[in-house]
Amino acid sequence: MTRQVWKLAAIVAIGVGALGGGLLLALPTTWPETSWPVATAASHEARAMRAARSDPPDLAVARMETRHVLRQRPLDAGAWARLAWIADQDGDVPAMLEALDRSYIAAPYGPEITEWRLVFVFNRWDVLTPELRRQALSELRVTRTTRSRLVDRVPDQVGNPAGRLALALTITD
Repeated sequence: MTRQVWKLAAIVAIGVGALGGGLLLALPTTWPETSWPVATAASHEARAMRAARSDPPDLAVARMETRHVLRQRPLDAGAWARLAWIADQDGDVPAMLEALDRSYIAAPYGPEITEWRLVFVFNRWDVLTPELRRQALSELRVTRTTRSRLVDRVPDQVGNPAGRLALALTITD
């Protein structure tokens, strides 16, 4: 074989390998309910979200899949926030506070989870630690300067009287 044929064969082999590898990584995200040889954080995320959104939520599966996500992405603020929600649903306030704190450590100002997290924390204002309150107020103030429309939507979603008062005092100052 000539040198050009070898080069062409090498290019084709690399292309086929790249295509196969891409499919291997993409399919678990596309069909998360199917068992695949590669378990990506995205496929665990999809299964966790499906379990959390089911009616009623499957908290055990959501927790397990979220922990798989955190093994691969330990600074995933959304996964930590989901663990906080799961703990809250279970009535486990200390676990909820711990997971919420880790969510703030991972991403103090969101941005992807800001609205959800602000609604969540202000609806649980009376059980938050002083440090979590400080972090939530800081996120609220920063978000107010960068995405004021988002902050405008939060009060309508908060039913906790203490949280509504904290919001009113912070938004008006």
